[in-house]
Amino acid sequence: MSLALAHKRRVLAAGAAAVVAAASAPVAYSPETALSSPANARKNLLLQEAALDQDLERLSAINGLAGRQALKRDELLPKYQDYVQRYCESGLNFPNRVLVQVMIWLFDTEEFDDGMELAHFAIGQGQQMPERFKRDIQTFVADAVIEWAYAEYNAKRSPEPYLSDLLSLVDGEWDLTEQIPAKYHKLVGIRAMEDKDWGLALLHFERATALYPKVGVDTRVENCRRALKKQQAKPATE
Repeated sequence: MSLALAHKRRVLAAGAAAVVAAASAPVAYSPETALSSPANARKNLLLQEAALDQDLERLSAINGLAGRQALKRDELLPKYQDYVQRYCESGLNFPNRVLVQVMIWLFDTEEFDDGMELAHFAIGQGQQMPERFKRDIQTFVADAVIEWAYAEYNAKRSPEPYLSDLLSLVDGEWDLTEQIPAKYHKLVGIRAMEDKDWGLALLHFERATALYPKVGVDTRVENCRRALKKQQAKPATE
């Protein structure tokens, strides 16, 4: 073999080895590469969690609900949402307290569209609620929305579209205690009753009762049945 040919082969071999080494070497951590690999993503998560713990302490030091809500809405959500968005787009999946906390704040501040999108993502990843909540994400979301929906109804405002949008999830897809979907059916029935849609109201009241007999719609059921009988008898007397 000529010296020139041997040199050429050594150069080619060295180049190939360099490519392999570069491909297998860990990516250096930086803000730009924070989610470029599982290792860097976990380093970044530790930084995000440290900041989150400080912000949770700030929230707990505020006595008034309005002040806490303003901090979440105006400062904390913008602070963490970019990280959460990049995590969602990264294809990675590991326990992520920051993602779950942002989801909680979205429901706390009644940003339900973004909250539902993030909740579905978190459920798909098997994320867990913080231990202090003593419930899973599905239960948290269902409770948050129905509490808000009753408050809106009592304030003479419409709880739609979120009340109806969640009905098929809470009664059919998600594994919840029976009281929760019963509350949904009860409120849908009350609103249908006010619209004099007696058949629809009765349908939801009966479903609510079947789920949770103590839901408290017995009088409304009887009123709907009487109204339906009167409605059905009307053509015969005219």
